[in-house]
Amino acid sequence: MGKKTSTQLPIINSHTHVFTDRHVPPLLAKKFIPFPFYYLAHLDIIIGIFKFFRSFKKLYYQNWHRNLRRSLYKVTVAIDRNPLLKTLHWILCAWLIVVAFYVVYDGIIELGGNPSGDGTELAKALEQFRNTLVDYHIFPRNFPLVAKVGIVLFVLIAMKTGRNLMLFLLKRIFSFFKLMPGKETQKLIDRYLLIAKFAVYKNQTNIFSKMKEQYPKGSGFVILPMDMTDMEAGTCKDSYESQLEELAKIKNSATYKKQGVVIHPFIFIDPRRIRKDKKKQQDKGGYSSADLFNYSHRKGTITLEKSLVKTYREEQGFDGFKIYPAIGYYPFEKELLPLWKYAADNAIPIMSHCIMGTIFFRGNKSKAWDEHWVFKDEQTNDQLLLPEVKNIDFQRNFTHPMNMLCLLEEPFLRVLLQKYKDEDLNSIFGYTDAKTPLQRDLKHLKICLAHYGGEDQWKKYLEKDSYGYSQQIIKHPTKGIDFIKFVPGTTDIDFDRLAQLWKYVDWYSIISSMMMQYPNVYADISYILHDQSIFPLLKETLKPKYTQLRERVLFGTDFYVVRNHNSEKDLFVSSDALLTEEEFDLIARTNPDRYLRSTVKIEQIT
Repeated sequence: MGKKTSTQLPIINSHTHVFTDRHVPPLLAKKFIPFPFYYLAHLDIIIGIFKFFRSFKKLYYQNWHRNLRRSLYKVTVAIDRNPLLKTLHWILCAWLIVVAFYVVYDGIIELGGNPSGDGTELAKALEQFRNTLVDYHIFPRNFPLVAKVGIVLFVLIAMKTGRNLMLFLLKRIFSFFKLMPGKETQKLIDRYLLIAKFAVYKNQTNIFSKMKEQYPKGSGFVILPMDMTDMEAGTCKDSYESQLEELAKIKNSATYKKQGVVIHPFIFIDPRRIRKDKKKQQDKGGYSSADLFNYSHRKGTITLEKSLVKTYREEQGFDGFKIYPAIGYYPFEKELLPLWKYAADNAIPIMSHCIMGTIFFRGNKSKAWDEHWVFKDEQTNDQLLLPEVKNIDFQRNFTHPMNMLCLLEEPFLRVLLQKYKDEDLNSIFGYTDAKTPLQRDLKHLKICLAHYGGEDQWKKYLEKDSYGYSQQIIKHPTKGIDFIKFVPGTTDIDFDRLAQLWKYVDWYSIISSMMMQYPNVYADISYILHDQSIFPLLKETLKPKYTQLRERVLFGTDFYVVRNHNSEKDLFVSSDALLTEEEFDLIARTNPDRYLRSTVKIEQIT
């Protein structure tokens, strides 16, 4: 299956990254760790520690280290094969774990920590247990500080079972330990370590080379840059412009062209950068090639003017646009609408992040984000309340797939234009008033919802076996959920229904329904591919009965972000093995080719 015949299209990985640590802001721990302690988790510090420990890896291959490993093995085997020594070894380990626990426990008490809640009773039981050990001269009353520190470090570093037991008990006793890394914090730690691991590669070319070597000759890759300048997590070392410059060199590399490697770089778009550029224009006057996006228009047709988008789209041949709403903006911000009109009219693909993750806006929640700009709440005429307060939670409101309906559906786009009151936008789309349909819209916009909502949303879909909306994919395999219905006897849109969909329905159902109903909506399975439990539902999604749906699924891995779960080779081979040849070719060859094709303009859908 991995081999390409003369009649086959190339395999295309539709979702990869090659940006370096110099393109990542240093304070990713912000909003996970209180101020000012998140400065202790500065990216440079993490990378420095990682490189320090990595330097010891060289010792592994030296003769003295080989001899030491051999000696330790002989000792370990001798103990394991002798029942008496094995018993004594177990007793010694248990004693070390008990001593280490009480050393840490006493230290916390001396620093003012007190058992809380149910932990109070557990603490009493542990004190009674210690007294018993002391009475039988098993537990030492006093011993040197150096010995205490040495035992604790030995248990924490060398004894995984002891370390886990200590953390379990401490979490039960002290409320402070409940702040230890949870699921999301662990993901952040994994992301830190991943960036640190790839920090050894000084440029994007080196990272790309590591990826391409794991694919058959002639494969293609969509490379997605990231502009994290405005996510309020500190200043990146290298500029976004430098990232684009290097991607252009990779795309135009004579070496890669000779090898048959096809590279499809996208341009990252952030409306806040466009906003800042416009302010500079007001101060200085005139367009600049350093601006992200400038345009002119006539009768709804957008023409690119001097800007990064013009340079990298028209001159360097970049293939599409990438957005990452989770870092602090909606996909329907007014600065984006002219670009989306240009993209729609030229069939240029857009890739939009659509999963809850660890990269999100680190600033404070704006008042403008308290309510949705288009949708209304249930049983009221008020805008839909967005009650999430924590950054990790309110990223959902930027990332929600239903935001794309505000672009794809003319009535919602009209609501936005009414809100923005922008003469330029009104002219581009032919806006008259709130009641009159637009002369031009964005139904033909080509969008890929990256990560297909996330594996948690796939599992949520499977778990909700009695929820009406989650059954619509099965009941209506060519349509799915009806998003727009009207209040009986009126021409008013039923916003109660939309509010329910927003709040309660899994994203797999929402995204799949959008893919069925809109001819240019796609989704890729990047990142979620690491979880093999998604494959049964993926195979169901690709069945012939879901005619439109199966033609919009794209193969992607999210290299190198997914590397902490699986290697790129493992993801590729697993997909190849778990899907039939027809299924794999569909999502890795046919569908990506259709998604990326943007040379022919398509007609406005009416």
